[in-house]
Amino acid sequence: MEFGPIIRALKRNKVRFLLIVVQIAITLAVVTNAITMIRDEGQKMLKRSGFDDDNIVWVRSKPFSPAFKDQAYRISTVNADLRAIQGIPGVVAVANTNFLPWQGGGSSGEMAVGGGDGSKYRTQTYTTTPGILDALGVHLVSGRLLRDTDLDDDPNSKAPATVIISRDLEKLMFNGKSAVGRQLLDSGNSISNIVGVFDPFYNPYGWPIHEYAVMFAGHVSRSGAMYLVRVKPGTMKQIAPLIEKRMLQANNGRNIQMQTIDEIKDRYFTQGRIVRGAMSMVISLIVLVTGLGIVGVTAFSVTERRKQIGTRRALGATKGAVLRYFLLENWIVTNAGLILGVAAAYGLNILLVTKTAGAKLDWRFVVAAVVLLWLQGIIATLIPAMRATRFSPVIATRGE
Repeated sequence: MEFGPIIRALKRNKVRFLLIVVQIAITLAVVTNAITMIRDEGQKMLKRSGFDDDNIVWVRSKPFSPAFKDQAYRISTVNADLRAIQGIPGVVAVANTNFLPWQGGGSSGEMAVGGGDGSKYRTQTYTTTPGILDALGVHLVSGRLLRDTDLDDDPNSKAPATVIISRDLEKLMFNGKSAVGRQLLDSGNSISNIVGVFDPFYNPYGWPIHEYAVMFAGHVSRSGAMYLVRVKPGTMKQIAPLIEKRMLQANNGRNIQMQTIDEIKDRYFTQGRIVRGAMSMVISLIVLVTGLGIVGVTAFSVTERRKQIGTRRALGATKGAVLRYFLLENWIVTNAGLILGVAAAYGLNILLVTKTAGAKLDWRFVVAAVVLLWLQGIIATLIPAMRATRFSPVIATRGE
């Protein structure tokens, strides 16, 4: 089959075929980047926090009694809550803290190494009572746990705070050396003593500080106390009502709100599931539209060339030769679109990575999309091309 006649035929209908070239290019660019987004969201959903997510419940005390305006009263109530919750059979551990796993944000600040070069590092920062590691189900890897004697609730205190930090933050700030016994400085140059290092830790955040965290010893009670309670596997439904009951028995001047970490995590990934569903729909629709476009253009070309096909058949062209003609024509058009589409795919990905912190395009997705569109082009062309092979030379050359 000579390329010359096909190229000349394409030039005579260049607008029609140029639209298909552009459509294929757009399809390749959109499909590859949409698959990248689906893969990226899927990987986020598979990310493990390292916490015992299935067995942790978040409890919030929302006071309405005027007595809670007094700090000493609030702290006394928190301590009573901790004793009451810990006394429930099946409760593994409880901590009063403003840390909430999988909330998609939280508290953060810049920290520097005491006595270091002054370099500052962004990290998540939370306040907690002792018991936080057991409540999360993570492990102390060096140093010691927080103790009740570390708690300092005096807002005017000048004494250094006591903290434990994540192992990834230790690696980042101390270059592989132990952080235990060292000090941190916050943006106001307040000093904190590091007494322990824990691992693992992952909590999604608006900035890329997912593995970095500092836990300060202290009570959290200003706008309502918050607790993380870890229970034995399979006991959540039985223990959750008891938690509320025990807390209200200790102090009924508040309302109690509870959510399991699984519920919070599920809510966090709602947007990701929407993105995956939307991108899957976009891929399906754009591939379908492109396929229909190829079918339409090829069908129109077949109808338009009835006399030409009939003449070739009368001169001895076989059905296979007619079929090859249209397949080769489609191959040329598809390749032109794919070449343009590869450039467009990477260009779009660079824009997404720069503007939205999206994931980089995997070349394997590009190859897979190219193969998909090649196959689609062949299948979409075969349908009308097979009809062309069935034209009778007599009927095809008959005047309209």
